[in-house]
Amino acid sequence: MPPSKVSRVLVLTSVVLLFLVTYTTLYLYHSAPPSYRIADSQVAPIQDAAPIDDEPQEPQAAHVASVAETTQQPTSLVELDSSADAGDNLQEEQQLPLPGPKACGEDLEFLLRASIDLELTERVRYTRRYIQPHFSGTVDRDDVMNITEPLIQGDIEVDLYDCEEALIPPTDPIKLHVPHPHPAATFTHLVFGIATDFHRLNDSIRPFSHWISGTGAKLVAVVTDAKGKSPSEMGELQHNYNIAGINATLVVPINDSFTTSENHFSVLVNMLEYGNSDTEWYGLLDDDTFFPSLKPLSDSLATLDHSVDAYVGALSEDFAAVRTFGFMAFGGAGAFLSAPLAKKLGDQALQCIDGATSREGDIIIRDCVYTNSKAKLTILPGLYQQDMNNDVSGFFEAGLRPLNLHHWKSWYREPVEKMAKAATFCGDCFLQRWRFGTDTVFSNGFSIATYRDGVASVDLQSMEGTWEKTGRDFDFSIGPLRDRLPADKKKSYKLRDAEFADNGDLKQLYVRVGNSSAGELDQVIELIWQKH
Repeated sequence: MPPSKVSRVLVLTSVVLLFLVTYTTLYLYHSAPPSYRIADSQVAPIQDAAPIDDEPQEPQAAHVASVAETTQQPTSLVELDSSADAGDNLQEEQQLPLPGPKACGEDLEFLLRASIDLELTERVRYTRRYIQPHFSGTVDRDDVMNITEPLIQGDIEVDLYDCEEALIPPTDPIKLHVPHPHPAATFTHLVFGIATDFHRLNDSIRPFSHWISGTGAKLVAVVTDAKGKSPSEMGELQHNYNIAGINATLVVPINDSFTTSENHFSVLVNMLEYGNSDTEWYGLLDDDTFFPSLKPLSDSLATLDHSVDAYVGALSEDFAAVRTFGFMAFGGAGAFLSAPLAKKLGDQALQCIDGATSREGDIIIRDCVYTNSKAKLTILPGLYQQDMNNDVSGFFEAGLRPLNLHHWKSWYREPVEKMAKAATFCGDCFLQRWRFGTDTVFSNGFSIATYRDGVASVDLQSMEGTWEKTGRDFDFSIGPLRDRLPADKKKSYKLRDAEFADNGDLKQLYVRVGNSSAGELDQVIELIWQKH
């Protein structure tokens, strides 16, 4: 029979619970080192929704590193995933026979935990490699460097239910040259605004916390369905942003009749209330706009003059969308307004909405800019709308340095928060590429791809058109594209989980799902980036 992905999920969950109980016991009674506390909250009060006791605070530079570290995975956010059935599920789990406490070694604990959410087969082919990063200010990040040794070697079969006897063969650490991590910085000169409903705003806490927690940047969110929520619900949502270290202000729509697209522009009125003399840029975003790090975005905006009227963003990569909607800043990449222009538009916001020829928020912004100023769209390299469906491997494997990502939970699905932990570890090394041996390309934070005909058969300077409806309409932005490779010529392991260890090491899991009908096991490659 093919290996089961589901039948023993509850059993594996029990193993994890037992591990946590054992760890807690050791922690309490064997002098485990103390944990760090969550940093102080930096959240402004809700407007017209529910009173919050916390007073708004300006983030301090000294807090940045500690907040970023302690809010990597806020423990209290686990409550967001709770359900009324949790108690019943726990009771069912407790009725299952538990394996012995030494079922798996501690060094496989991350794999074991991840296997539950990833629904891995109960036995997997497992490889572990250690990476020793050599941080350098002169590394050519865009060069695809050659590593003569193979990356995938020394794999073993691991029974995730009983891996006490699993022996991971030793291998030499791999030395890779990477850029320095981004220096700690605050971004109080940036104010971001979104408009979305309560549910999506709640689901966005974790991805938002990756890029905005502890940075000093402000987030203003119009809760489009706030009218149907109680003060306690709104207060709890604000509290969850608070404990995630996000300097957020939740507001109700300024007009109950506004659509989400109209609120996408009208949030600017609220954003101006929370800006100050230090604010240089106001960024209007979609709720699924994601920044691997704010430092590159801030540096790119710094090349422009924020003291004059400036309208900054990116077109869609698909020229068909440009033909349909026009020459404008597409919202997934963000529409960034300099402070002087933002104030002009804020004064005319209601008139711009009333007189709009389209209900699309991005078009309302563009037309309001062109009607009330002489500013024209400035395209900022590195911003992407990502109008691509389903498999976007080609985009992520092209060695780009995207300032932002978009559509990651709708048009395609990738764990961007886990992917971007590479940016936290080594800055611009996110999506940096290396060739291993003769047949493997490693795109850091996204995939390990092996090519049947060797890497020499692939043009790594052009992007592979892996998504739906590729064609000449992408030539002007990211093309020309090369043809998609069939599955028998390219085998990919995709990043599916990542976390920081207590010692600062970055652990990444790259997974290739086996063909269950053919009895194939899932394959997992764990890369451990050593901090010291």
